[in-house]
Amino acid sequence: MRSIDDNNQEIKDEWRDDVTEFRNWMEISPMIPETLFEIATDIPTPALVYDLDAIADTVTALRNDLSQIPNSELCLAVKANRCPSVLRHMAKLGLGADIASIQELDAALAAGLRPIYATAPGFSVADLKRLAAEGVIPDLCSLSQLRVWCESVNPNKRVGLRLRLPVREDSKAKNVVTKWSRFGVDPKDPGLHRLIQTHELEVVHLHVHEGETFSEADLHQTLDFLVSCLEIFPKVEVLNLGGGWAYLFHLQKSEAQRVWDLFNKTMTRINNQRQQPVRLAIEPGMLLTMMAGYLVAEVKAADDRPSGHRIVVLDTSAWNLMFWAPRPAVARIPFREGPMLVHDLAGCTCYETDYFCQNEKMARVEVGDRLILNASGAYTSSVARSLHGLPIPKEFVIRDNRLCQVD
Repeated sequence: MRSIDDNNQEIKDEWRDDVTEFRNWMEISPMIPETLFEIATDIPTPALVYDLDAIADTVTALRNDLSQIPNSELCLAVKANRCPSVLRHMAKLGLGADIASIQELDAALAAGLRPIYATAPGFSVADLKRLAAEGVIPDLCSLSQLRVWCESVNPNKRVGLRLRLPVREDSKAKNVVTKWSRFGVDPKDPGLHRLIQTHELEVVHLHVHEGETFSEADLHQTLDFLVSCLEIFPKVEVLNLGGGWAYLFHLQKSEAQRVWDLFNKTMTRINNQRQQPVRLAIEPGMLLTMMAGYLVAEVKAADDRPSGHRIVVLDTSAWNLMFWAPRPAVARIPFREGPMLVHDLAGCTCYETDYFCQNEKMARVEVGDRLILNASGAYTSSVARSLHGLPIPKEFVIRDNRLCQVD
C-alpha cells in the first residue's frame, strides 16, 4: 500500500518537473510588449492580455517550416483559446480550426476560420446534424458515434475517423507504451468495416493525436501506421496529425526540422502513388497562443514566513486558471531593487495548494504591486474553474502597440 508520504513526494516531483519545463519556456518567450508595461498599472485586474503581433510572428515562422511539406494545412485548436479577437486574428492569417463542441464550432464560424475539422468522443444527434448542415465532416471516435451518424444524420456518405493510438507514459524520458487511448477506432475492427459496407461510407479523413511530440522517433511509428491505413481506406483526402508541436517548435529546432523533413518525405511518397493528392493538417493550440498571452494580477497579501519564504497572494487563482502547470512571474510593477528574496506566489482561494509558482527569487514584493505572468495565452480562460465564484479575468488584446478590451 502506498503511503501518504509516497503520494506527496510524487506530487512534489511532478511540480518540480513542471517548474523546470516552464522555466525553459520562459527563455523563449516573446519580448513583453512595451504597451503592457505602460498600462499594467491601470488595467483592471486580474486581466488576460494577448499579443496579436506575437501570434502572427509564430504563425509566420511555423508556416516557413511547413512550406516544404506539400498540401499542408495549418489550423488552430480552438480548445486552447476561444477569445473572439484572437480567433478573428487567426482567420485573417488564413488558419482553419479544430473544434470539439458546438460552442467551439459557433466560435470558429463567427471568426471566419476555414476549413473546420471536428472530433470529440460524444457528439449528440443534434450536434452531428449541425456539423453536417455547416458542411463539416466529423472525425468520429467510436463505432457507436459512427452508427448514430449513419442512422440519423449522414446525407452524403462521407465521414472521417479518429484512429486509436497508444498513450506514452513519458515520451520525454522513456517512450514506453503503457496503455491505449480511449479515443478513436481500430482501423482493422470487423465491426467498423461492416458499418462502412452496410452504409456505403467513404472514409475521407483520418485523424490521430498522441499528445506532445518530442522527437522524430515519436512520429515514425504513427506515420507508418497512417500509411498502412491508406491501403484500408483508399478514398482518404486528409491526414490530420492533430496538435502537440509546441515543444519541438520552441525548444528543439533541429529535431523539429527532422520532423518536417519526415513529413515531407512521407507526403511526397504518398502523393506520388495517388491520383488525388492527400492533404496534411496539423492543429496546434498551445504553440500558437500560449507564449503570446500574459496574466496581469495585483498583490493582495504579502507576508514573511519562518521558512524564509515570502508568501504572496494574488487577486486571482492558479487553481481556477492554470492547474496544468505553474506560471512564474516575468515582470513586476513597480520595479523595485533590493536583495533577492524567495517568494511563493499563491492564488486567492482557500485551496491549500493554489500556487502559481514557488521558490521564485525577486526583490521584495509588496501589497498593491502588479505582477505579469507569461505563458498564459492557451488553456487559461478556456479551461477555467470557478471556485468561490471568482470571475474569469477580463480579456484584452494588443496589436500595433494599442490595447483593446475584448467584448
